[in-house]
Formats: sequence, C-alpha cells, structure tokens
Amino acid sequence: MPVRTALACALLVGVLNPAADAADALPNTVEIIASKRTFTPEVVTLRVGRPATLIIRNEDEDLHAFVPLLLFQRTNVQVSGNGAPEFNEAGFVRVLIPPRGKAELQFIPRTSGTFFYICDLPGHNMRAEIIVE
Repeated sequence: MPVRTALACALLVGVLNPAADAADALPNTVEIIASKRTFTPEVVTLRVGRPATLIIRNEDEDLHAFVPLLLFQRTNVQVSGNGAPEFNEAGFVRVLIPPRGKAELQFIPRTSGTFFYICDLPGHNMRAEIIVE
C-alpha cells in the first residue's frame, strides 16, 4: 500500500504543478555580446532537451564571428538576424555578424558537456563557453 500511495502522490504533484512542466517547455534565451574583443557573458548554461535561443549581438564597429566548437553536432539550428550563417555537411559551422548586427540561433541541445565558442577572425582572441547540463 505505501508504494501505491507514493505513486499517487507523485502523479498528483505532476498534475498539480503544471508550472514546473511549463517552465521546462519555455525556451532558454541568452544574450551574448561581442564587444572590445570579448564575449559577455564568458559562461552560458543551457539544459539538455530544453529549447534554447542564443542572441549574439555585435556592439563593435568590426565584423565578428560566432563559431561554436562541437555544440551543434547532429542538431538542427535555425538562424535569423542579419548575420551570414555558414553550414557544411555536418550542419551549422559559424555565423559572421556585421558591426552593430545580431544573429539569433534557435536549437535544442542534445548532448551535455562544456562547449567552447570563439571568434575565428585574425587577431580576435575571443573565447567563451557554453555548459549544457
């Protein structure tokens, strides 16, 4: 009988707490600023299986690139904004963002881990990380 009671309580908590389920369904939106040869914030945290949106804003007068290393393997990425996205046979590779421009990436992280992203333009030693839990 205690197992049955525990199961009933667990089901009721799930039914009576739709806010928790709704919160997990909402996209996790993070704004990343490229400015003065740095990315801010330096660390972004996302959740596996939860829709995510990264908005990358270039606040400089220079062109910048957003190059996520290994994050988007086997992941569908929708790109909008005035950046120039690049794809290859493996999928999304990078997006070039013009001065004062932005790119918006929508996706669902599939793999947990720490993933770095960089600006790969010559002389731009910009690096930060995305942690997927």
